[in-house]
Amino acid sequence: MKRIIVLTLLSAMAVCTYAQDIHQKNVPAVILNAFQLKFANAEDIDWELNKGIFEVEFEFNGKDNKIWMDDRGKIIKHEQNLWQSEVPVAIIEAVRGKCKYFDLDDAERTEEGGRVTYYVDFEVDNKDCHFWIDEKGEILKFKRELKDNQIPASILASIKGQYASFDIDDAELLEEAGKTIYFLDVEIDDKEHNFWYDGSGKMLKHKEDLRNSAIPAAVMTAISSMFPGYDIRDANKITEDGNTIFEILLRKSKDNVRVIFNPLGELVKSTAQ
Repeated sequence: MKRIIVLTLLSAMAVCTYAQDIHQKNVPAVILNAFQLKFANAEDIDWELNKGIFEVEFEFNGKDNKIWMDDRGKIIKHEQNLWQSEVPVAIIEAVRGKCKYFDLDDAERTEEGGRVTYYVDFEVDNKDCHFWIDEKGEILKFKRELKDNQIPASILASIKGQYASFDIDDAELLEEAGKTIYFLDVEIDDKEHNFWYDGSGKMLKHKEDLRNSAIPAAVMTAISSMFPGYDIRDANKITEDGNTIFEILLRKSKDNVRVIFNPLGELVKSTAQ
């Protein structure tokens, strides 16, 4: 029987940047007892601690699970792999509204804050399709890879109007909250460009990989002054809503910092990596 996996976004209180593996013997009794009471026959158990939130991955009744628990042993979130036969009819019908013929690869059920969400994915003509659907069958988010001939002509014309030739490495369609976004990963003159367009073909954002020689002099001067001894590891020019910024990754020994400058060389943001 085909197995399936689902993913739902972690709530803000459970999002953690750093995780620490912990042995089960070091898990507080109140946490461990609450877990074992609900999943007595769990196998292949792995624990992590993320800023006070306990995360545990395990196998239960032949399926992969993951739960997040607070310091009182209360389950905050539960992700559970599904067998294909366990996917509700409402979810299958929602998918059929977008893709008439499909064969599920993965599916998962997530419960968080009393809300249940399903995630399913599969391939159609060797292109991935992803769905996030609520328990009533409403599609919350839909993303699929596109073939070149599925990209609107107006978008291709827009890029061609700026660049004589380009190669498309990847293209995706995203539908969420009533909005349609097209994303294109394009190679131009051996450099990576990313484009975001709305459903009407209007360019929303353009990210361009830069060679060091293309970084404005004002930005280079600011880097030398503010970050002496750092080497430029990566540089991007980002244009969005008519505004342009330069995003640059700097490194000195084991230290990495991501900086953002405006075209005048003024530091907008600096973040240690």
